[in-house]
Amino acid sequence: MASVNVHGGGSALVGRDAELAALGEVYEVAVAEGAAVAIVAGEAGIGKSRLVAEFTDRLDPVARTVRGECLELGADSLSFAPFTAVVRRLRRELGGDAIRDLLPAGGLSLARWLPELGEPPADQDPAQGRSRLFDEVLTLLEGAAARHALVVVLEDLHWADSGTRDLLAYLVRNLEQPGLVLVGTYRSGEVGGADLRPLVLDIARRPRGLQFELGPLDRSQVGTQLAGLLGHEPDRALVARVHERSDGNPLFVEALAADPANITPSSLRDLLAAATARLSETGRSVLRAAAVVGHEVGHELLALACRLPDEELEPALRELVDRRLLVVREDGYAFQHALLRDVVYGDLLPGERRRLHVRCAQAIHDNPALVPEGRGAVELAAHWNAAGDHARTLEASWRAAADAGRAYAYEQQLRLLDRVLDRWDTVPDPAARLGVSRAIVLDHAARACVNTGDFERGVTLASRALDEADPATDPQRPARVLATRGLLNRRAGRDGDADLRAALATMPADAPPELRGQTLAMLAVTVGLRDPDEGGRYAQEALDIGRAHGLPVVQATALIASARVAAVTGEEDRALALFREAATIAEVTSDHYNALTALLGQAYLLMGAGDYGSAAVVAAKGRATAHRVGQARSRGAALTGVLAQALWLLGQWSQAREVVEDALTDEPPAMTTAVLTTLLGEMLLAQGDLNAAAEVAADPTGQGTPVFAAAFRCRLAVARRELEAADRLLADALDDPGLLGPLGDPWTLLRAGTRVRRALLDAAGPDRQRRELVERRTEQLQELAARVTADRPVPSAHLAAFHAEIAQNDSRLWAAAVAAWRGRSQPYELAQALFGMAESALSAGDRAAAQVPLREAAALADDLGAGHLRREIDLLAARGRVDLASPEPAPTPPPADPFGLTARELDVLRLLADGLTNSQIAASLFISASTAGVHVSRILAKLGAGRRTEAAAIAHRAGLLRRLDH
Repeated sequence: MASVNVHGGGSALVGRDAELAALGEVYEVAVAEGAAVAIVAGEAGIGKSRLVAEFTDRLDPVARTVRGECLELGADSLSFAPFTAVVRRLRRELGGDAIRDLLPAGGLSLARWLPELGEPPADQDPAQGRSRLFDEVLTLLEGAAARHALVVVLEDLHWADSGTRDLLAYLVRNLEQPGLVLVGTYRSGEVGGADLRPLVLDIARRPRGLQFELGPLDRSQVGTQLAGLLGHEPDRALVARVHERSDGNPLFVEALAADPANITPSSLRDLLAAATARLSETGRSVLRAAAVVGHEVGHELLALACRLPDEELEPALRELVDRRLLVVREDGYAFQHALLRDVVYGDLLPGERRRLHVRCAQAIHDNPALVPEGRGAVELAAHWNAAGDHARTLEASWRAAADAGRAYAYEQQLRLLDRVLDRWDTVPDPAARLGVSRAIVLDHAARACVNTGDFERGVTLASRALDEADPATDPQRPARVLATRGLLNRRAGRDGDADLRAALATMPADAPPELRGQTLAMLAVTVGLRDPDEGGRYAQEALDIGRAHGLPVVQATALIASARVAAVTGEEDRALALFREAATIAEVTSDHYNALTALLGQAYLLMGAGDYGSAAVVAAKGRATAHRVGQARSRGAALTGVLAQALWLLGQWSQAREVVEDALTDEPPAMTTAVLTTLLGEMLLAQGDLNAAAEVAADPTGQGTPVFAAAFRCRLAVARRELEAADRLLADALDDPGLLGPLGDPWTLLRAGTRVRRALLDAAGPDRQRRELVERRTEQLQELAARVTADRPVPSAHLAAFHAEIAQNDSRLWAAAVAAWRGRSQPYELAQALFGMAESALSAGDRAAAQVPLREAAALADDLGAGHLRREIDLLAARGRVDLASPEPAPTPPPADPFGLTARELDVLRLLADGLTNSQIAASLFISASTAGVHVSRILAKLGAGRRTEAAAIAHRAGLLRRLDH
């Protein structure tokens, strides 16, 4: 904050005009165009909250501001704390009826935050409940903003738990309603700030996103702040000393101004401690109690912790508020700055700290209404833990873990269960105290790991639970734990089938249908790939259970398994229909994991059938959904790979490259990064940028060259005339047992292998050893080609091209290759086959037969931007004296674009002029909404337009849209 009221006079915000203007502009854009997001970073005391408060104070009176704070409670940090506060403050301002009107009818996940909304739904799958919760928060905020402009302030995001970060990311990607602004603050340099970095970068890239970091005040600004604090103009020497001592940090300036004669303390903590030392003894006592209660302090709880009569408590509170150590907040108080609470709490004596925590815990136990709704159990657990009472910590943590699980706060649930396990051996007869065995606690912790993504740890916890489970007293437990461990192993990338089979074998007859159904469905998914009959039986039994008991997650998983079995047995149409049915069921119930899995299955099937256009549409839909629901780095990354590959094969290279580069900014998992960088390298090589392709070829994962990348690296080595490296790469790939596995790409390697073989043959000359090497590689390639099936149109075309390339100058084989690629929607492959056909004709001396295919290959290469192939075509044409000029007159080039718009920006401009939103533009061009927004921003800047409608008008006047239509 830039200043505080020390001597009773008011003081203005200092040195933040540019930042205030930027926030004001974000608000105006949000009102005019759609929801916007601003993130303010800075070190402790730099004035983030003061700046945001000044911004909201200056807004139009009809605008509504609600705020929520992340709370620092260590292991007991409250999940979704800022959003819970925002929702409850909206309820107080709008009323319960208005909240119900804004939300969909039926059971609401938000009822876990607002019990007056009714009974929350009994979720069959925890991820569904969390997804519904996110959707309902979004619906509520957009509905409230539709009535009046709404600014949601989220303070101290450096303390945000992962649930809060996930919900914020979801809102950032999905909010569209005009008049809605999210403003977040976080302390740069804090450990939690690093966890925010990917989200902050995403916000900064968005067209209605803003991120900046507050810097220190300069000497002049420090002087202005001091004048406001002291009530008179300070002398220059004092300003210089305070500026030097404070480093321009407004909170330092404030603390130094309180005692300008003494500016020697060595740290801000010393300054804050000195400020508390000037309090009365009663004031210090109340401040210490407040530090134990928390950053936000309810009046009644504070009174019980202090145990002071009103006539002593109230003057002490007045002293603290007047000195601005505490500020009044609704029905209680809050510390003016979190650092102050840290200092006060850190100065407590051990006995004093324990005594105050015991008082707080006893008061909350007697009256849970002393703390905000839904926080009683976790606050009790925190206070008893700090008081050192192991038995009560164990009990309170178990209850709080249950509350956290019901509220979808899985990270908090796991932390609390960890505490239960840590305290287990410190308490007499813990099982009797809790009414559950340690095996049950371990089982709950393992299941929490499924939802947090901590799969390896979950496997360990499940194994411990299995060791301690007693089938005699809890017959279902072993089967449940085995099923959980099988799922965890599956999610960790290992085979979980043994656990799933064991779960079925040990499952009692009266096991819950969802347990048996989901176990069967999960087992069917992988068993069906090896044994379609067995997998089909499991899938059908699971589907019957799911339908009989109304279990949509089981149904969707079983349908996905059935689809995979159908694909293995060659029933592709049936497989597609099953995937579509699974996706529909999963989408209706917010089962995002299965919905995305089903879309991914459809996309793979369509790619295998050579229907790249349909595959691109499905993959783009899945990728957009994955970004919307926060799974961009998991299922979304896989869908992005399919989308980019489809666009590349279709010849839409600029779109494919944009998709790949956009996806890589999300920092996807290592294997997906390897897939995307390999595809990017293929594009760069085809476009003729060998140096850039070589940079991409450097191992991006540090895990060696994956087998699917070998073909690209072989072609790159040949293009760079690095023939020994090319041959070594080819030999290693041919020996790799994974070449014919799920990560292999044998056809691509075969085609690259013929390039290596030809380069080796051309360089061999009369050298016998080199020619023998060429013969060995030829035999290896032919043996591999004989082992790979070619029973579909695209593999058949690859086989035809392979035979032509091996034979090299057989015009009959090249004609067959050209015929095989026509109509296959792969213009680059067709262009290469036409080039080979022309080369074969020239080798036979038939220049006339070479002219037509070479001209067509040149036209295709030009359309694609295939610079490398076009150079080869030009060399061949020059060598064979073939005229590449078209007999038709060249079309008149369109007039120059005076605005300097790129081809992609012209594509976006056409859609923008048609009235499409960023999301619709993104869907049409197979790019993300944030990338579309960046293009729109650049177009507005180049056209000098302030709004989209103005840009469309300028484009019409300049004739840009007419040229696009042609």
